[in-house]
Amino acid sequence: MLSMTAAAASLVADLTSDAALPDSAGLRIETNPATRSLRMGLAPSPEPADEVVVAHGARLFLAPGTPDRLDGKVLGAEISEERRVFFLDG
Repeated sequence: MLSMTAAAASLVADLTSDAALPDSAGLRIETNPATRSLRMGLAPSPEPADEVVVAHGARLFLAPGTPDRLDGKVLGAEISEERRVFFLDG
């Protein structure tokens, strides 16, 4: 199962708030089936087949096929005056 640091949860909350999304919103992560690359974006709610991960009050929506790829990983974030960026560790 993917886990999330408090910094990543704070960044998800900031991004969904800045975008004026509903409380059901979160960060959706999916795998491109052709390239196996990951992409993420804000979503107002999970898709019906998404796995939902809630940590530190933030919500992640993992598209089908993505949870296995992210098992045991940690979503972190670096937040500074210069940038805000997510990263995967593990």
